[in-house]
Amino acid sequence: GQNAIGPELYEQMGAIRARETMAAAEIQGSEPHFLGLKDFGFSKSADEAFKFWGHDEALRRMVLEIRKLRPDVIITNHSATSNDHGHHQATARLELEAFDAAADPTRFPEQLKDGVDVWQVQRLFVRARGNAQAQANAAPVVTIDPNERDPIRGVVYAEEALRALQKHATQGPWPKTFAEFAARFRAFSGQSAAPGQLPLTRYLLVREAKGVEALPKDSHNILDGLRLPDTTAKQLAPPTIDGKPLTEFIDQRGRVLDALMDVKKTRQASSAAQRNDSPRVGRMISLIDQALGLAASLTVSLTPADSILARGSTNKFLVTISNKGALSPWVIATHSDAGDSSVERFVEIVDKKPYQIEPGKIDTLKFTYHLSDDEPITVPHSAHLYDGRLFTRLATMSVYLKINDVGFSLNATTWVDVAPAVDITNISPSPAMKTPPDRKAKLQGTMDCILRDFDYRVSLTNHQDAAFAGQLIVGPGFGRRAAYHPVTIAAHDKVDLTVSVPGCPQAASPKTVSEDKGEPISFTVVGNGATKPLSRLEVPIVFADARVAPNLRIGYVRGFDYSLPNALTALGVESKELSVDEVKTADLQKYTSIIVDNRVYESQPELIAANQKLLDYAKDGGTLIVFYHKSNEWNPDERRKRPQLAPYKLILGDERITDETAPITLIEPQHPLLNFPNKMGQEDFANWIQERGLYYPKDWDPQY
Repeated sequence: GQNAIGPELYEQMGAIRARETMAAAEIQGSEPHFLGLKDFGFSKSADEAFKFWGHDEALRRMVLEIRKLRPDVIITNHSATSNDHGHHQATARLELEAFDAAADPTRFPEQLKDGVDVWQVQRLFVRARGNAQAQANAAPVVTIDPNERDPIRGVVYAEEALRALQKHATQGPWPKTFAEFAARFRAFSGQSAAPGQLPLTRYLLVREAKGVEALPKDSHNILDGLRLPDTTAKQLAPPTIDGKPLTEFIDQRGRVLDALMDVKKTRQASSAAQRNDSPRVGRMISLIDQALGLAASLTVSLTPADSILARGSTNKFLVTISNKGALSPWVIATHSDAGDSSVERFVEIVDKKPYQIEPGKIDTLKFTYHLSDDEPITVPHSAHLYDGRLFTRLATMSVYLKINDVGFSLNATTWVDVAPAVDITNISPSPAMKTPPDRKAKLQGTMDCILRDFDYRVSLTNHQDAAFAGQLIVGPGFGRRAAYHPVTIAAHDKVDLTVSVPGCPQAASPKTVSEDKGEPISFTVVGNGATKPLSRLEVPIVFADARVAPNLRIGYVRGFDYSLPNALTALGVESKELSVDEVKTADLQKYTSIIVDNRVYESQPELIAANQKLLDYAKDGGTLIVFYHKSNEWNPDERRKRPQLAPYKLILGDERITDETAPITLIEPQHPLLNFPNKMGQEDFANWIQERGLYYPKDWDPQY
């Protein structure tokens, strides 16, 4: 989809959105898991999604997650039959198939090892949309009220949902207030609700396991009627005080702590066996341990000395145990785990014999962690979206404590990235865009070459504890000999270099530059005396048949990122970025054109007050170009003090064309805009897999 806050698309945006999901999950208290299926732009059908994913492979991954997580209920917003996004339709179809396949030992039997077993989900719900009443007549329904108040946080659950939604910034902008959120949600859903409230949410029961008790009529709970075996239910019974849930005693921390210690003590003797026999019981024990830590005001954190660890290095970690409570717990032991990484185990743990942490005290344990020279790299994140290394949990530290002979464990986990010892952290421009003035020319009648030298800005970062001395080797694109640039970087420091790559090689050799793209330029870092490179990146060379009118001088108001100035630079156009204050005060007539970048009226709303200056510039003969804006960022809005921004009435709608084969009709093919300096035709829209168009005008002045 689109990116509301930056230039990243495709895999780069996928990595960002995965982290946005993790940030939202922290607010919700949920645990995100990623199947790593390929993203490829907007999808119109499930069949198109499966063409890229592979149906059986996608099903295999979903079945494995179900068998590992062992859910009783699956809830999805996606329908296999609705006119929804193709990825959503495919996901819904997979969930229906996985409901049965996860319980079938003949499906993906290779998964049934290392504690993974078949699993029968009890119920599968799909969110009801549109005419929910008609859908409800065909299937049992659960109704949820999002306006219910959370007794702990003191807000309605829908407000927490908005807080989580706001973490998905690339899909924004989201409402800033709950009132705005409720109004937008009501308009989107087409359902009625009281002012300041959200409509009820309905979930249809579309699949259930054999022998499961029927869902009660008019249910408000997805678990209604589900029963656990008596022995398991007893082990999982939540602690209470006088028969009431602990949430009613939040302001009585001491009583809550005593209740948790009592239940921990009664279950402690058989906890090890329970943990092995039942993942449910093991999880409940872990939750009680977390609650004990919170009630006792005890926290454990794990902090690496550096957020990025270098291959072949020894790294320092700190475990901090903080006691902000009134008791003096005993620290009995610590246990480390390398998690999902192949990194070597900790080679040194500085530990102590059992000791007490007094109230108000903080204790720190130190240990080191060594990485092998061939440890898998995790950066840049976009390069590891599909290989399982997007998130590398390197270390978990468990601290076992005791309060009055009641033992419990508190865990701390850290996420860090693994990079080359000396990393190429940025190369600009990438890709290098070349236009007709840079086009190939014959050199001594033997080969084609590029006329203009390329200047690249290269950033190198040394993640090691020691200084680095070596070479940045640039080449050999277009048949030239590689160039060696000496580099020295202090420990944990970075340097920025500008290297010039000749357009034509020093020694000609028979080689032809492609009409569409040249051989990429490689950048390699090697230490002095070493033969194995530490890091290497390639920058593609792309030719664009784009011609520029002479004597242009462009002023622009930049949007969320640097895509516009980078493009102007690649085209060789003289340009200057204008601040909003400069728009108000500068002589704009010295510019042949002024560009208002994508969504600037949203990112810099102060430009709205200066907009008349831009309209006056256009009225006096200047060319004013405004890039795309969403309808709710462009259309007149008294609440946001936004008048009509165009010189004449121009109201945008939200309709969009998503079929990449939809024909483009050029109404006036001979118009100068479509012919000078570049001729545009049907071929320029080939393979345009994002939206064909969106935010079209829906109401406009006849002068247009």
